[in-house]
Amino acid sequence: MAKRSNLIVIIGLAVFVAGAAATFLIVRNDDSSGGTRNGTPVLYANQAIPSGTTGGNAVDQGLVKSRSVDLGSRPANALTDPSQLVGKTAVASVPEGAILTDDQFTVPQTRLGTLRIPDGKTALALQLGWVQGVGGFVGSGDRIDIFGVVKDGPGSPSAKLIMQNTEVLNVNVSGQTAAAGTPISGDTHPIFLLAVTPVEAERLVYLTSFQQLYFSLVSKDAPAVGPTPGSGAADALKQLS
Repeated sequence: MAKRSNLIVIIGLAVFVAGAAATFLIVRNDDSSGGTRNGTPVLYANQAIPSGTTGGNAVDQGLVKSRSVDLGSRPANALTDPSQLVGKTAVASVPEGAILTDDQFTVPQTRLGTLRIPDGKTALALQLGWVQGVGGFVGSGDRIDIFGVVKDGPGSPSAKLIMQNTEVLNVNVSGQTAAAGTPISGDTHPIFLLAVTPVEAERLVYLTSFQQLYFSLVSKDAPAVGPTPGSGAADALKQLS
């Protein structure tokens, strides 16, 4: 009778252990698949990622981590796996906590590996005076309007808006570079690297060589204002409506 009781106890314990193990496996599987059932995995900046950081270094230094987010809050171009960062470089600073997207990390197109030149554009470097170049308030990723000042020639002197919403790829002043919206100090002439078409480059090269340019900083979503009349000696002092 005692042997039979012991056998029953042993069988009960075996059933209990098996049930507990099955429960553990179910819970673990639920936890590991929670990102799939309740959200979607994305890569994010565990710490701020400086511009120019390679994807490999960002991962190795612990700057990149993975987490699950609601599908509705995930950007369409979000990165989901560290392998997507291989061979790529951060084209601008990524703030801590930001979800990583494929437009933040691109395959380098230059020897420096920190620039991405848009398709159909060329990177043109122009050096302007401090005031004409918006006094250091323009940085990488910002947008500018460009004004041409003609000192001599037909209809001169005159000033006119010639290009709108031009992308600034980089700005350099005495070895300093500026990110978007970050002013840089200095009293030398800043060098602007602009993304322009070859035709636009021709006009800018002419104006910087023989005339003068002015830049103005505009918001990235600013709509084009359309053609402007320009201004010369005859109308510069007219009252604007």
